[in-house]
Amino acid sequence: VAVIGPGMMGRGIAACLAAGGPNEVWLYGRRPEAAAEGAEKARELMQFLADNGVAAPADNRGRVVSSTSLEEAVSGAAFVFESIAEDLAAKQALFTQLESIADSSAVLCTNTSSLSVSAIASGCSGAAAERVVAAHFIGPAHLVPLVELCPSERAAAATAAAVAAGSDESQGPVERVRRFLEAAGKKPVILKKEIDGFIAARLQAALYRECLHLVESGVADCEAVDGAVFNGFGRRLNQIGPFLQADFAGVDLVQRTHAAFFPQLGSYQRDVRADALVPEGRLGVKALRGHYDWTEAKVKEVAGRRDAELLRRLQVDHARDREREPRRTSAD
Repeated sequence: VAVIGPGMMGRGIAACLAAGGPNEVWLYGRRPEAAAEGAEKARELMQFLADNGVAAPADNRGRVVSSTSLEEAVSGAAFVFESIAEDLAAKQALFTQLESIADSSAVLCTNTSSLSVSAIASGCSGAAAERVVAAHFIGPAHLVPLVELCPSERAAAATAAAVAAGSDESQGPVERVRRFLEAAGKKPVILKKEIDGFIAARLQAALYRECLHLVESGVADCEAVDGAVFNGFGRRLNQIGPFLQADFAGVDLVQRTHAAFFPQLGSYQRDVRADALVPEGRLGVKALRGHYDWTEAKVKEVAGRRDAELLRRLQVDHARDREREPRRTSAD
């Protein structure tokens, strides 16, 4: 397995893939110090997962190796996960390189969160474009199990043509990477067609847009809106999604409430609040000023609380998955 890009996301991806199974993960970075630091941080994350009981057994874990040679990193890799800057030209140039040096059967995955996977795949001039898939991890990647999978247009067309000709769909690139990720302990979902932002980012944006509407309309302040989310329905979201919740509430009740609320929901085309904050340098925790004013201690406290809850949920999922595994007998 190869991971391209030793930044925060890349090292998190490398850590969870190596911790989740016997995978040798090569983490590529152009600069020696960045590659080495990324691999070391990934190994620390692996140890964190192991110490908290959410890694594969010690004899079934892989390792993370750093490299400053792209060719070395991807040589022999069945799966390549790109996690470089969110720049279309840079990603296209990388996939042009991957086309010539990666194995001809390797699935080429992009971790883009906002760019078109088909546009990225256009960096490949040949059949490699038929193996380009979006594999969008959610940060922090070592703690959040979701990975959104979406084929490029050429990958989807090639798989459909192969199935029509009698081939097994399970050999298509999306199904191959899905099985690999599930074996590593991730929870992939597959999009039927490409759309900007995939699923999770669009849902977050839709919720944020209505939060913006409530604040800008003077209904409530940021603290009240955030509190309504994490002290209210947000607590059930890690167990039950919107359609499941609609079934529990009653589709007829939801129909009536939505008929009343939908016409009143905000319809902003831009984040007018961010448009006002950014010129003032209020960029969020990295500037210690954003929607809120921050201190280093407060950032650490909130991030720690978030990560502790993500870990707790991951431990519950891991234990449940272990219970579902077929039990071995002495005859196995």
